[in-house]
Amino acid sequence: MKAPQVTVRAEADGVCVVCSSEFDLDATALLVDACNTGPTPDSPLVMDVRQVTFGDSSFLNVLIRLRTAHPLVLQPPLPNQLQCWS
Repeated sequence: MKAPQVTVRAEADGVCVVCSSEFDLDATALLVDACNTGPTPDSPLVMDVRQVTFGDSSFLNVLIRLRTAHPLVLQPPLPNQLQCWS
């Protein structure tokens, strides 16, 4: 498994969290930590998941929990596996 990477970028209208590589239960902690330190509850959280090659149910669960805590935007173009979200 390739080591996951999470990068947080401040943008004019919120925060962009860029994820790459593979995310399983152990790796989702990186994503949660990055998202907890980044946006305020009212600012939009943009997720760039175009470089994610694998995400198990724990990764999807984190995305769902983030969506309930922040306005969440998945940066297009989305991978084919996530097209149903748009």
